[in-house]
Amino acid sequence: MKCSILSQSERLFDYSTGKLRGADAAALEQHLKICPACREWVANQRVVFEALDAWEAPPVSADFNRQLYARIDQQPSWRDRLLLPPPLSLRRLPLAAAACLVMAAGVALQWPHIKPQPPVPVEVTHPEQVVHALDIMEMLGSFDQVARTEAARSEF
Repeated sequence: MKCSILSQSERLFDYSTGKLRGADAAALEQHLKICPACREWVANQRVVFEALDAWEAPPVSADFNRQLYARIDQQPSWRDRLLLPPPLSLRRLPLAAAACLVMAAGVALQWPHIKPQPPVPVEVTHPEQVVHALDIMEMLGSFDQVARTEAARSEF
């Protein structure tokens, strides 16, 4: 069963960080006693916070800003520009081309290639035969309907 509170991750996040106070926090604590999915989500979030609290950033060198600005000002050589990855818009180009190709193939497969032939005119020389053929078709249709209902009854 899916918990409706689990879809409200902001509320669970506020509880995990201690921002949720008062009656809301008490109600959520009661819910956590009975809901293992929300309890697991809160526990996992606390593990993340503990890992972030334990992490220490390496110290920044004294000439960090100078090195950064020197690198920004440095113009890459033509070899470096050739080796740089393409911009994000060009990286998506093969994906867009593949999507267009698939759409074109779908349209081509759906497009009728064979023109429908006009119906062949039928000359009726004996109207009795037509009436007899229609009676037979009606009888077969009713037989088919009876067979389907009997098959449906036998399934239950």
